[in-house]
Parts: sequence; C-alpha cells; structure tokens
Amino acid sequence: MSDATAAIESTIREALAVIRPEAASLPGDADLAQAADLDSADVMDLVMEIEDRLDLSIPVETMAQARTINELCAGIAQLKRNVS
Repeated sequence: MSDATAAIESTIREALAVIRPEAASLPGDADLAQAADLDSADVMDLVMEIEDRLDLSIPVETMAQARTINELCAGIAQLKRNVS
C-alpha cells in the first residue's frame, strides 16, 4: 500500500469513526452498509466528512461503486490521480 493510499484509508477510518465509532476498525473488505450498519443519511455524512478532510468532491458514482473500505479507498485514490 502506498503512502497516499494509506493516508486515504486513514482518513476514511477517521471519518467513519465520527459516524459509527465501532465501525472504524472493520476489515478493509467488509461491506460498509451491512457491517457498519450505514443508512443513506449515514453514507452522506460519511461522504461529507471525507470530502472535508481531503478537500475534494466525491462523485455519487464513486460512492455507488464502493461497497467496502478498500473499494472506497481505491475510488478516492483514482479520483485524486485524475484531479492532480
């Protein structure tokens, strides 16, 4: 895992800890909606937390395609590469 990817994962976990503290330590391949028990409002809160921390806008399709922390991390990493 690159430093950039590790930083993104850390940010996701920090944001997740704000929304669902008990979910911050989930394995990277755990289904976020099920394992973290996130409803649609929680997902939007999570997105806003991540966006604020990373100072970027996450498209809806990135979130829709990401079922796990690992997939969300990969999607954000790709987004950051495209923005740079």
